[in-house]
Amino acid sequence: MVRHFKSRARANEQGFTLVEILVAIALLGILAAVLTATLTGSLSLNRQAQRQLDTTSNVQQVIENVRNAWNTTSNYDSACAPGLSAPDGYTVKFINLSSRAQPLTAAGAVATGTTAAPSNNVTVQAACTAATGATVGSGTSASVPVMRRVIVQSGTAVAGSSTPSVSPQDVALTLDILRPQ
Repeated sequence: MVRHFKSRARANEQGFTLVEILVAIALLGILAAVLTATLTGSLSLNRQAQRQLDTTSNVQQVIENVRNAWNTTSNYDSACAPGLSAPDGYTVKFINLSSRAQPLTAAGAVATGTTAAPSNNVTVQAACTAATGATVGSGTSASVPVMRRVIVQSGTAVAGSSTPSVSPQDVALTLDILRPQ
């Protein structure tokens, strides 16, 4: 008779109770929810970083294309980058600079706090024509500046607007370029 009770006690000690199994499932569910939220946030940041990296690469490519086009004196003098293709919404502008990298006004004077230097668009047509602001001064005193600052800004084109919409993923790069000799 003693043996009968021992075998029955062992049978009760083996395995898990229903309550233990439910607690384990609940803990695993909580752990899975926390890990899922963390992974989802990480993947979102990764996509955002990839978009910003792609935008930066595109802006760098555009600014390099302008620099390469302006290695030719005639393109630099007319502020033209023939065949330049910039994605929709990107702006490619330049500011004329003095030999000391000071912004110049349209009249050719160094810009001060009260007189700002104009920002002009780079001409991108296949056949180069002089862009507005390609020279400083007027009449016989008009001359091509020795240096220009090129600014490429990414953005999303907005219908009916001349300025792009700028988001946190957008990038602006600036490069000073000397007139080729």
